[in-house]
Amino acid sequence: MVSNLSLEGRLPGHAGALTPDQVAALKKIWLRLFELFKQAGEPYTPPADSDSSSQASSQASSEKQEKKNGGGGWFGFGKSSSSSAPAKDAQQDKPVFLGKTADPRWMSLTLEEAIKLIPGEKLERTFWHMVATDNPDACILRYLRARKWDVDAAYRMIINTLRWRLHNRVDDITKLGESGLVIELNKLKPQLGDDFIRQIKSGKATLGGPDKSDRGICFLNVQLHHKEDQPFEAIQIAALYLMETARVFCGYPMVNACLVFNLDNFTLANMDFEFVKFLITCLERYYPETLGLCLIHKAPWVFSTVWAMIQPLLDPVVAAKIKFSKNLDELQEHIDIGSVPVIISGNPDRKTKDEATKADDPPAGILEVPTTAEYLAYEEEKKAYTKDTEEWAKSEIVAGQEDQDALARLERGRQYRLIRIRAEKDLRANTTYHQKGLLKLTPDAHLYVDFGGDNWVEQDITDRV
Repeated sequence: MVSNLSLEGRLPGHAGALTPDQVAALKKIWLRLFELFKQAGEPYTPPADSDSSSQASSQASSEKQEKKNGGGGWFGFGKSSSSSAPAKDAQQDKPVFLGKTADPRWMSLTLEEAIKLIPGEKLERTFWHMVATDNPDACILRYLRARKWDVDAAYRMIINTLRWRLHNRVDDITKLGESGLVIELNKLKPQLGDDFIRQIKSGKATLGGPDKSDRGICFLNVQLHHKEDQPFEAIQIAALYLMETARVFCGYPMVNACLVFNLDNFTLANMDFEFVKFLITCLERYYPETLGLCLIHKAPWVFSTVWAMIQPLLDPVVAAKIKFSKNLDELQEHIDIGSVPVIISGNPDRKTKDEATKADDPPAGILEVPTTAEYLAYEEEKKAYTKDTEEWAKSEIVAGQEDQDALARLERGRQYRLIRIRAEKDLRANTTYHQKGLLKLTPDAHLYVDFGGDNWVEQDITDRV
């Protein structure tokens, strides 16, 4: 692929448009991470879950009562039913997937204490899974921008994200994919996999786009949610899966996403404050600079009380990205009607590509380490990128060579992205959006985004760094 990289029009503070001080900050982060990845840590082997069978049996027999008593949910914050129903067995609320392969101390101790315990090899592995197909420099720069170029604060934010990803098995979630997760979760707890996939297929949350800034969009259709229908763990896994999937649509300059909360027909029965806190925490702490715009559509008067409780939880940077739309006309200031799903537009004759396309379920992914030539090439590329970046981070920029250096780093990031995309099928299971053609990974390792609609032309984002 012929490179057509240019520094012209690059977004300030992004790769290719950094001041000397910003370049210096990026170099410092890289060197600290490389040093961290060398630490021994304390190897951890998850204990055998000797009571998993009896626990699963107990969970299955009490599933009906558990659903009756209530559970987690997607949107807002409903009143707990614990005051009017028997308390649920605490064992039944205990996660069976999240946190099950990590040392509990990695999240229970302070960051400074915990990070020393985690083997550097694990931190390095999950770091590269976090980078995925991004330009690695761009990934780190998200944290530096979020922390206003404070190197210490950005470094802490990154390593806190790494321990959180290990605890929550984010890499396993993307490797297994939705079909693999159904199988794995149902093994751990009867119906948990089915509860998970219902969140994906119910229409509560869908991906599409674009908005008028060419961003991908996540639509959260609150009216379809009833909090007693699923355990909170199923909601958490579904949310993490969708956030990771939404990242695949990004390629510079489309570096973040639009989030639409559709509150049409919203009632207090659709609320769950626990999920709102979970989502806010994810966006602010673990996915910085990934939210470009948040639209709250057709909020009823009762939402004013809810909003008064949510606002104090919001970081000012996130809060500044939130806008309200009272009707379709106002929504269309940000999103063309062709990108709006039927549940919002009310027009069944104008479906989005996601709605109009029928597709088979994607094949299940696996957790085993791949052995393909593409995967082995990617492993070698990580080593080469690390070597090149360590040399670069220790070097001094020659006066007058800043642009040349910036272009060289963009080209190095592009080379990494191309090799990572070739190994994509080994590292990430196909999603519903691949099956429907919104995401296309071709045999010659090109990555395309195709939202469909009147105002979108299929785009090759393979070398966008």
